Amino acid sequence: MNERRAFALPGSTLHYGPDKTVDVEHIDLHLIPDLERGRLEGICTTTVRALDEPVAMLTLDAVDLNVASVESNSRALKFTPRGDRLDVHFDPPLSPDTAATFAITYSVEHPRHGLFFVEPSAEYPKKIRHAWTQCQDENARYWFPCLDYPHEKQSTSATIEVPKGQFALGNGELVERRDDGGKTIFRYRQAIPHSTYLVTMVAGPFVEAAQPGASVPVYYYVLPGREADGERAFGKTPAMMAVFEQRTDCPYPYARYSQIAVSDFIFGGMENTSATTQTDRTLHDARAHVDFSSDPLVAHELAHQWFGDLLTCRDWSQAWLNESFATFFEGVFREADLGYDEYIYDVFDWVKRYLDEDRLRYRRPIVCNDYRDPIELFDRHLYEKGGAVLHMLRGELGEARFWRAIRRYVRDNAQRSVETIDLIRAIELATGRNMRAFFDRWVFSAGHPRLRIAAVYDAQRRALTLTVDQTQPVDAQNAAFAFDVDVEVDGRRMRVRIEREHETVTIPLDAEPAMVRFDPGSFILADVSYAFGVRLASAALAGDPSVVARIRAGRELVKDGSAQARSAVAAALKDDAFWGVVAELATELGRSHAAWARDLLLESIAHAHPKVRRAVADALGEFREPAVAAALIAPATGDESYFVQRAALNALGKTRSEKAFKILRDAARTTSWNGVIESGAALGLGELADPRATPVLVELTKPGGDVAARGAALLGLARQAELLESERAAAVDAIVSGLRDPNFFIARGAVLAAEHLSDKHFLEPLDWLAETGFDGRLRRDAADAAARIRDAQKTPAAVTGLRTDLDALREEHRKIQEKLDALSRA
Repeated sequence: MNERRAFALPGSTLHYGPDKTVDVEHIDLHLIPDLERGRLEGICTTTVRALDEPVAMLTLDAVDLNVASVESNSRALKFTPRGDRLDVHFDPPLSPDTAATFAITYSVEHPRHGLFFVEPSAEYPKKIRHAWTQCQDENARYWFPCLDYPHEKQSTSATIEVPKGQFALGNGELVERRDDGGKTIFRYRQAIPHSTYLVTMVAGPFVEAAQPGASVPVYYYVLPGREADGERAFGKTPAMMAVFEQRTDCPYPYARYSQIAVSDFIFGGMENTSATTQTDRTLHDARAHVDFSSDPLVAHELAHQWFGDLLTCRDWSQAWLNESFATFFEGVFREADLGYDEYIYDVFDWVKRYLDEDRLRYRRPIVCNDYRDPIELFDRHLYEKGGAVLHMLRGELGEARFWRAIRRYVRDNAQRSVETIDLIRAIELATGRNMRAFFDRWVFSAGHPRLRIAAVYDAQRRALTLTVDQTQPVDAQNAAFAFDVDVEVDGRRMRVRIEREHETVTIPLDAEPAMVRFDPGSFILADVSYAFGVRLASAALAGDPSVVARIRAGRELVKDGSAQARSAVAAALKDDAFWGVVAELATELGRSHAAWARDLLLESIAHAHPKVRRAVADALGEFREPAVAAALIAPATGDESYFVQRAALNALGKTRSEKAFKILRDAARTTSWNGVIESGAALGLGELADPRATPVLVELTKPGGDVAARGAALLGLARQAELLESERAAAVDAIVSGLRDPNFFIARGAVLAAEHLSDKHFLEPLDWLAETGFDGRLRRDAADAAARIRDAQKTPAAVTGLRTDLDALREEHRKIQEKLDALSRA
């Protein structure tokens, strides 16, 4: 059922930026959050300037806001609420190039989106009350009235009133902090214009920690008791800032930088201008720190302060200029901090993640304006593929020209809204290179080449023939990819042109080569496999400086399986200096299902590097044998790494050992950081094909446990139902309940489990979620899962997708809700 489908779902339309009648110059917010009632009282004072025509009415985005009044210069203005809009009337009309300031007094209680109140409950009594906002992509409108689109940039200020002793965070410089009776008042000012989706407010009993060593004041904020975890998570922020300033030749642009970790956050992080919100799940203890780092997330959000905040995509189709750049700069810091091997392995992982989405979900251009909700674009194409394209551009231009171009792009476009053409022009101005063909192929078009690289030496001709085959469909509608690539033979490097489905490069050589290298910098964004032969592949695995080349050579050798190949793989498992190569070898060995591969994995189960042990444990799950089960028991019951233990628990379940159930059941009942151990146990229990696992898994899905463990239990139940038809009813009930769960992560996990199990009973709740889910990602995932289940079930499609007619949408929603109510009563 995991086959590529069209990216555009039913109801998708082509999106373009809205017209403008005014420039918004400034927004001032006076905010009073009530954490007990889940209520916000606010006054939004906005200054606008009319463009080239008189403005009699300005329509603002405002969803479910209770507007009490609109005033300008102490004079009431007429206003008309219209569901998700607010019309403000100017009488007389605002003249061209004339400014007006008006204040909207409003309130909102338990908004559907944009503003979230965290509070304790019967299931989670230890939660600490606080509130946070999340405006990307167009959700500022749920908590203050505005023109809610990224191309509208304005300066902002905010006054936030909280109970005395509590903390509030806003954008920009903290210009005032004072106590006034029973409250504390914070006033922030963001002088550099920014988009509304970057406006933030967080309030609660947070603890402040200053981080010295940066060019501006840097802080992080955590809830009480998480201070040490905060230092582990955010400790390298000043070093990251220094790297990004040097690479962009642009000092950090804002007055200060803050990171605040909140509970129940629906993203990893959000790059609000000068004040990033992070999920508190990135805070971690000493055991997690063995092989978990917050650095990629922290670096990603910090990079957005340049790419996304200072330079902002003009519309969401151009969002790669935000997200791909932030992803790439994760790697830039990794290179500076840990070395080039870690950087290029990051790029390798980006490509792998993108290839999975392209193969299993859909294919689209990076720049794409055909969608239902903008959030649908925030996927592996936008992040990972775009990051890999920037790495490819780095190779195409060369180091000096690439960074010169990036600096020109930043310098020319700071404080502006940008499109891809602005990057293309900056490259041309900085380097003289016309890169339009590059961007047409890799950014504005979909897909990638699938390359098979073969190397054969002919002793009689004294020549090496390098063959490059593009094995993806190549026909009249799908041209072969054209690119230049470096080839190196025994230290001699040459640049060759690839532009046809089948290319051969002949290189005169007096003797058989010792080392052949294709694309030594791993710049080409492609799905690459080697057919070097055992001798050259062994040489590459043992001696190629590129970790990516060693991984590709190792894959060829594992598939070959000859004595010489086995010897080379065994040596690499012991001797390769980079953990990523060994981990990828372990994964490939597991996929082979070969007895010799199992033996090598068993020898590597106690490898010194925890990420290798994790990969080895995962791979051993491919072998259902007593010796494997026996070897997995020790890491499954206590490795220094949470993640190794998780992998071992999952793999132990796959062995179906008679000893596995008790170990997995006990692990499922523990409490670990972010539910990592319980999650591994849940997945392992799902693999056991043992009815005794059902009540354990069902219990694990219930509110009160960690959200990751609850989601894993839903997947475990789906897998178990595949193996045991007798357990299907219990699995279906639990997954349907998950689809109705108000928690974003549980509902999304339930969608994944429903798609996995592909049962017709999921169609109605999935249709309901596709229409009514509060988040666009939920709606998309649910619609896609329902379509895939229908394909598998060959069931006629029901009405799904967004409706252009609101009455029809509401009627369909009512019918689905009635059916769900009937199901629940049944």
